[in-house]
Amino acid sequence: MGSAVLVRGMGSFFKECEHPRSRWSKCPHPYKVRYRSAAGRQLEESGFATQDAAIERLTEIYKRPVRRRG
Repeated sequence: MGSAVLVRGMGSFFKECEHPRSRWSKCPHPYKVRYRSAAGRQLEESGFATQDAAIERLTEIYKRPVRRRG
């Protein structure tokens, strides 16, 4: 399993399979994303068919406004 890191703090996307990263675009296994919530907890989502879909989801999470209590 390898992972690719995007902008610092944005998270990473990866596959949990035996295929080398160079073959990811051809292998049928889904991508997963891993990131930290605003509370600092590590979260993971899976089921992304393409690398672009995984990156799009990380971008969506990264750009989401942080709700503040108060």
